Parts: sequence; C-alpha cells; structure tokens
Amino acid sequence: AAAALSGCMRFDADLTVKEDNTVDGSYVVAIEQGSGAAMGGTDSEVAQGLLADSGLQTTFERQWTHEYSADGYSGVELEFRDEPLASFAPTNDRFGITRDGDEFVVSGKAASTDADAALDSGANPEMTVTIAFPGPVASANGTIDGNAVTWNLVGGPPEREARASAIAAHSPWPAIATTTL
Repeated sequence: AAAALSGCMRFDADLTVKEDNTVDGSYVVAIEQGSGAAMGGTDSEVAQGLLADSGLQTTFERQWTHEYSADGYSGVELEFRDEPLASFAPTNDRFGITRDGDEFVVSGKAASTDADAALDSGANPEMTVTIAFPGPVASANGTIDGNAVTWNLVGGPPEREARASAIAAHSPWPAIATTTL
C-alpha cells in the first residue's frame, strides 16, 4: 500500500484461460528501482512482501519466481502454468473467473486496494489485469483486444465483468498436406 500511495508501484497480472479449465499466467510486482531501501529492504524483498500481502492466489503447483527489471522498475515476477480454474474463482471481496457452459465469466468486486486513494493523491501507480480467453469476448467492462480483456485497476470500474467463449475458434479450412514427389 505504501508503494502504491507513493505512485512508484507496478502490478501486472497476465492470465490465459484455456479450454481445459486451466490457467497459465504471471504476476509482476515491482517498485521504482532503488526505492526499496526507503521501505526497509531491497526492491525485490519489498516487492515479494507486497505480493504476499496482496491476497492473491500465489501458491501454485507449477510456479517459478524470477527477478524483474524493466522501465525503471524492479521486483519479482511469479509465473505459473496449468493451474486449475478453481484457483481463480471469485470471492466475497475479489473478482474471479468461472465457467458457465461454453463461456468463461469474469465477475465480482475489484480488489479493495489503496490504488484509488493513490490516484486521488496525485500518484499514478501502474496496475493492470489482462485475461486472454480461448475464443471471442462477448462482453466486458474493460478494454477488449481480440480474445483478451484488460482492466486498469486504478480508477477502473468497482466490479469486473466479462463473458467470453471457452471454445477456441478453429480454422474452417482443412489442413493442407504437402507431398514431396
């Protein structure tokens, strides 16, 4: 929260929901390079603490944590693969993803953060969530780009909403076999 209020935080969640009801993705939590010392640790330690305090699902069966450094920010990136969709279900205080027949549905409250307070104070933390789906997005209150939706967590809607096909669109053209004579 202190990093968000100072405007020196980057949080990016990038999720890919797959037809088999699993999710691949990553979370990036970073602060302006060198600002960790003012918060009592290294940039990586402070970012790890922010991730641990986030309330996000951060313990996955197949996960890797890497140092992150880009655009003047440093911290950590947590990558995960083939995580069950149930790990991303909505809760009473946080939006999530469920499957309803042939659609994936994003619904629920935006996470309660100090991001809007930071915006009110003139700070500008970078905080986004992008979810890519197997098929077309039918509706969303975020920015739609192809089969993905991105929400800005700072100043965004109080509820996150999206509906997208859980079935990948396959080419109607049959595969063309190449024969060498």
